[in-house]
Amino acid sequence: ETVTLDPKTAGPFVVLSQDYKTIQFRDGNQSLPDISKRFTSNAAVLGSQGFTSGRHYWEVEVDKEKAWAVGVALESLLKKELNLLPKCKEIWALRRDCDRQYKTDPAPPDPLTVTEELRRIRVHLDHEAGRVTFYNAENTKQIVQLQSTFTEKVFPYFCLYAVETQIRLC
Repeated sequence: ETVTLDPKTAGPFVVLSQDYKTIQFRDGNQSLPDISKRFTSNAAVLGSQGFTSGRHYWEVEVDKEKAWAVGVALESLLKKELNLLPKCKEIWALRRDCDRQYKTDPAPPDPLTVTEELRRIRVHLDHEAGRVTFYNAENTKQIVQLQSTFTEKVFPYFCLYAVETQIRLC
């Protein structure tokens, strides 16, 4: 699946590459037009294409030394509010916290065990089944699967938590 980043959703703390394939944390708030789709309090961005049905996947390269989140978000996600994981009910994500721990939102019933530093992640969305599955794309090993019911359009979701962090779509 070819996924690109939607510049109209990019928050003031991120910079996108010209090809809309890389998101990088920006230290300092930049002045951007106030668009209803835009994140205003998070270093986050959505993919430009949303999905209402079918199976879709995309791969990202993540910074193994920094904090980030990748996954999916509902179209109804309120972008003008600070969307703190794990409290946000409109996001299903795998994240690496500043404490170097991998976690998911929402948290799975069993503890998440990741024994290796992740560099490349495949996100697989099955809209009808309500599943988001994360794989280590380097060895195709499943990391975790999150279950829900999607009743609206779902978008790829990317968020950065630290200066000099970046995520690149493959």
